[in-house]
Amino acid sequence: MQYSNQNVTFDLTASGSTSTWQDEPFSPAEMRLGPNAILVRPLGPGVDREEAAAIVGLVAAEFRDRKTAPKRLLVDLSTVSVPSSMAIGLLLELARLADERGSVPHLHAPRRMLEVLRMLQLDGRYTMVVSERRLAELLR
Repeated sequence: MQYSNQNVTFDLTASGSTSTWQDEPFSPAEMRLGPNAILVRPLGPGVDREEAAAIVGLVAAEFRDRKTAPKRLLVDLSTVSVPSSMAIGLLLELARLADERGSVPHLHAPRRMLEVLRMLQLDGRYTMVVSERRLAELLR
């Protein structure tokens, strides 16, 4: 899909539906598209291997389908209560995708997840976003 730089946000939420944006029976994440940003929010409460792979695939496809890379990749883990190795792997892979395309990765996450990232010295890969309101501002 191609989205020009227009002042509109697309909401690709597929939670609870039988057909999704990717024609899969279930979507592991909400994805919102802004003119200069992509926001991805895993549905939680955890992230398993299949969900992580599906989310990375959705984000990679969106990067591929745009003429120009968005300025920001926004990752919202506020619904993820379990800081699992799959969730951390997802964060690393999304940061890599963003870096490859020149987008700045931003993260909004519960304090517990942020503490784990700090312990693993991975918190420097993302610009931290402290509130949902700021996340919404960055999507515009």
